[in-house]
Amino acid sequence: MESVLAESTRLIEYPADLSGCSIIGVGDRQLLYLCTRGSGKPLVVVLGFFSGQKEDIITKDLIEPVVEESRRRIGEIVASSLFDEYQNAQILFL
Repeated sequence: MESVLAESTRLIEYPADLSGCSIIGVGDRQLLYLCTRGSGKPLVVVLGFFSGQKEDIITKDLIEPVVEESRRRIGEIVASSLFDEYQNAQILFL
């Protein structure tokens, strides 16, 4: 007999202060990312989509990672919104 597994959304918990993140609206969702600049090539780290908050001992922001199938499209959206100094940045997804 074949069993059907319900698809669950994987969420990542971050501390509540995501003030250093930049936000892009993608549809009706908010995509969070960070830009870094060290001595080498600039780097953009895409955290994922904001999914609300969870209250535990401390309040945590819940982030839904970008699924593998959408990363190319989301990478293009992020790249088109970056400042000139980050136009050639490497984009990484968590």
